[in-house]
Amino acid sequence: MQREGATAAGMEENGVIEALPDDELGRDVTSDYDPSDSGTTFGSLTSSVTGHVWEYGRRYHAFRYGRYPIPNDDEEYKREALRHAMLKELLHGKLFLAPIGTSPHKIIDLGTGFGEWAMEMGELFPGAKVTGVDLSPIQPLWLPPNVEFIVDDIEDEWVHDRDYDFAHFRFTNTVLKDNEGVFDKILHTRNLKPGGWVEIQDIYPKVGSDDNTMPEDYPPKKFYTTLGPVLKELYGFDLSILENLPERLQRMGFINVERKVFHMPLGEWPRDKYLRMLGGYFREVFLDFVAAMAQRPLVEAGLDRAEIEELVTATKNAVANRRIHAYVPIHFVWAQKPPA
Repeated sequence: MQREGATAAGMEENGVIEALPDDELGRDVTSDYDPSDSGTTFGSLTSSVTGHVWEYGRRYHAFRYGRYPIPNDDEEYKREALRHAMLKELLHGKLFLAPIGTSPHKIIDLGTGFGEWAMEMGELFPGAKVTGVDLSPIQPLWLPPNVEFIVDDIEDEWVHDRDYDFAHFRFTNTVLKDNEGVFDKILHTRNLKPGGWVEIQDIYPKVGSDDNTMPEDYPPKKFYTTLGPVLKELYGFDLSILENLPERLQRMGFINVERKVFHMPLGEWPRDKYLRMLGGYFREVFLDFVAAMAQRPLVEAGLDRAEIEELVTATKNAVANRRIHAYVPIHFVWAQKPPA
């Protein structure tokens, strides 16, 4: 069964979004971590795991040759923290939408990043064991007692615990090479308990507008249409995964598939104060992402640096224009593994 709900940070009405009623190149490999202090399910971290690659003025993880295109430095931490705050505001304090009940025993956060979501889930469910998994050991050392972080590639075979009640992805699926393989492991092995839930929260990178205020040559739109083929060719990522994800999950055998879509304002153009605040959050998150993609991915794709800089500048100027009422959809998709 599949049910969908489309809302926005709202619905367009007379051009106004209404609020919801109640989310370079000098390459060095270095390490900021002491392997003796950082234990995981696999034991102490090796230097290949804790190392970093510095390129284009940004820091990237060196695990598995360091080919992941998103940095793991302080600038990225700020973006992720702001993104986390944005989604909490969007969901009015909630961390998820799936009906997981009040007493889950084991929760896994796949692509946990700096770990804010996992730590807050540990505090929300003190009786649950919460595991965050990421390519980089960039999470805090001081954690709630029921929270752990491990370094692993979630597209490989999982060797850590199984039988999770809830598997969570946030801004992860658009940067995976094989989403179907990951979901297949969740569904057809003991990684997720029968009756357990999976939730995906991610951006569908397609800029829209409901009142014809967005020009055809809108720079943020051009940014996404430029970036998509680059990430597909260089890294194997599919930015459009969200478009038909519910149907794919249903075909694989998940049940009770639902989707909720929020139209996140791109900039502080809404009249409503709540939506204007969300738009301000998202503007900063989006521009920081544009700046990150303008480094390793677009440069390595062979785009002219002057062309890249022109696109970045035009995009920054465009999202400051409050006369353009543009938004980007954020999808929340959740589904259940059939009971035994």
